[in-house]
Amino acid sequence: MNPKETIYNPHTFDEEHIICPHCGWDGTGADTYVAGFYGISKYKEVLCPKCNEYLGNLSRERSLGDDRLDTQIGPR
Repeated sequence: MNPKETIYNPHTFDEEHIICPHCGWDGTGADTYVAGFYGISKYKEVLCPKCNEYLGNLSRERSLGDDRLDTQIGPR
């Protein structure tokens, strides 16, 4: 599957098994780099922590639980 088509569920992302097709890194969503661009997109980019290869998208949500807000979501 093309990484641009992959959208990870934010509720299960930390436990998601991910393999980088570029360098072979193998780990979980919690180990990846997640880049959010303030107010630009409804998704955050998931990047390989070893080579920075783009691995897919993480749906951006307003709440991160425990009454914390995602400060990168921007206005709606």
